[in-house]
Amino acid sequence: MRIRSRYLTKFVGWFVALVFRALSRTLRFDGHIEAALTDPSYRPSRTFIYALWHDSILIPLARAALTRPNIAALVSRHQDGSYLAEFMQCIGIRSIRGSTNRGGEQAIRELVDQADDWHIFITPDGPRGPHHEIKEGIVYLASRTGRPIVPIVSLYPQSWHIRGSWTGLWIPKPFSRCYYLLGEPLTIPANLTD
Repeated sequence: MRIRSRYLTKFVGWFVALVFRALSRTLRFDGHIEAALTDPSYRPSRTFIYALWHDSILIPLARAALTRPNIAALVSRHQDGSYLAEFMQCIGIRSIRGSTNRGGEQAIRELVDQADDWHIFITPDGPRGPHHEIKEGIVYLASRTGRPIVPIVSLYPQSWHIRGSWTGLWIPKPFSRCYYLLGEPLTIPANLTD
């Protein structure tokens, strides 16, 4: 059974954000950044598209919740996406709704039109998988905007794993150490065809 109430969805998003902020303050981050000025926690003069897998999305979001940079994220229009959108709004991340099957073209147009001072977070393996397999949307967006793609990978050895239908979600345990890597930016040629 899925919750369809708008108010209950907002409450769930707010409550999860409250717990998540408390958890984030206990975590110890250990990161490696391969290219200077690509960390989304800072406000650099250039913005990027960040690619992160569905199952390890929490560390980039935790760091964003603590530093509150200008980040917009692509979120599906399914009910699960509604919870995520409410949660992200509470931690200061703007959500743009759309996916491959529902509202994708409108979402891409909105992402292309984003002001230059907003970073973009995208999970390129979703919303329905397959697990850790990149879809073409992120490449198309990078081609149209001229923004480089920065891959993010994160790992937290002390964590819980919630299993989903095609992917899961890793949740770091309180007071644990979280590792992350921001890779070299990938520049996509302009005006690629679909």
